Amino acid sequence: MDKETIKKELVDKSNDILSKYSEPNMVENVSVMNMAAKTVFLGSLKVYNTEVIPNILRDLEKDLKGYGQLVIRDQKVTPCCSPSYTHISFNVSIKN
Repeated sequence: MDKETIKKELVDKSNDILSKYSEPNMVENVSVMNMAAKTVFLGSLKVYNTEVIPNILRDLEKDLKGYGQLVIRDQKVTPCCSPSYTHISFNVSIKN
């Protein structure tokens, strides 16, 4: 599978998960880092409803782990002038 196809599928799957839990922000892009031994796809989601975070993390794990080595991190963010949210980032490493 080529990198552009994987990139598009990661965006689509991330947005499907966000829509499933009625989150307003969508993922517009996934970054790609090309290295000698592997290719890494980096994405991030913004989640406002703290009650759905465990479900979103579980769904990401289930839907994205088939691509390669998956790492998911989450961090609470409290901006000064807008509602708090949780930033969830993922990276998928695929050996070349």
